[in-house]
Amino acid sequence: MNSFWRAHRALDQLAAHRAIEPILRRRYDRRFENNPGSNLFRGVFDTFDAAARSAPANRPLGYDNEPSAGLYGDRARRIHATDYPILFWLQQLFAQGRTRVLDLGGHIGVSFYAYRKVLAYPPGLHWAVHDVPAVMAHGREIALRDDPGRALSFSDSFADAADAHVLLAMGSLQYLPDTLAERLAALPALPAHLLINLTPLHDTQAYFTLQSIGTAYCPYRIGGVPAFLQEIGALGYDLLDQWDNPDKKCEIPFHPGHSLERYYGFHFRRKD
Repeated sequence: MNSFWRAHRALDQLAAHRAIEPILRRRYDRRFENNPGSNLFRGVFDTFDAAARSAPANRPLGYDNEPSAGLYGDRARRIHATDYPILFWLQQLFAQGRTRVLDLGGHIGVSFYAYRKVLAYPPGLHWAVHDVPAVMAHGREIALRDDPGRALSFSDSFADAADAHVLLAMGSLQYLPDTLAERLAALPALPAHLLINLTPLHDTQAYFTLQSIGTAYCPYRIGGVPAFLQEIGALGYDLLDQWDNPDKKCEIPFHPGHSLERYYGFHFRRKD
């Protein structure tokens, strides 16, 4: 555990002393509002809207703005340890002829660019990213230069997931105002496979927090593991694989019972 997390654990312990808790909270609020680029979290809320209303006014909400659209370019150039379960399953699915991918919250296509370094993309691959408008506009500009084969595209509607073989969600479900199950239930047809990674889930309960990413504030969904699995299963999916992302944590100062030591990944397959 690095010094950042140790410091916040120490804050939680000190906060037990009620005399200094207000001082510690004000100090953390200042750090949260002046955050230059770390992933910081603040508060626990019942709804997406309540988390949004708690955001300071000095930065925009969400990723639909130019500063946030310019983030994460480095992720297009390297593979992370958390990518390997997804790489394994994509390799299997490509070999089975699954060539249509809808990448929900795929930013500028960071996974598409990074994975082509180690995966042999099949002929006829169609990889579509669905994200907020500012991010997709930036992605389209980059693709003109970096995707000469035009396998990558950007979709303005999640409804295009109905035509996908594989729905990919890499650290995006936490930013949605609705759940993945609610989104899928509105489709006329369902993707055969769901590959989900970097998803924050609590062992029992669901709630929201507010994230500071340096360029903006984001209402941040944390689901409950039992409800998440039940909702996806109710749509006719079997769970084929599940893994932990132990390098991903969500530390919410002053709320140790709502903080997470790991994130999750899943592979679901639609029942025949």
